[in-house]
Amino acid sequence: MKDLVILYVKLKDGFPLFIHLYRKIKKEGLNKQDITKLLENQNKLVDLEQRVVLYSKFIRGQQLEKQQLEREINLLRTKRDNFDGISPL
Repeated sequence: MKDLVILYVKLKDGFPLFIHLYRKIKKEGLNKQDITKLLENQNKLVDLEQRVVLYSKFIRGQQLEKQQLEREINLLRTKRDNFDGISPL
């Protein structure tokens, strides 16, 4: 009981969150290993989310560069086609 009182005093406003977490852990039947794995996986998920954002930005940049190059190719083709129609001197 003494530990619970100390915990309650330390948690203060966070006590309802602690109780919610405790109930979820009991409901899911999680043990220390499960909780440790969940926390480790959460950190990995955050890292993966950041990688997805980075790669998405990179892909978008590559798409924009591709579009620009396609426009340049089309412009050069147009110039070539117009040049082909000119008779030599």
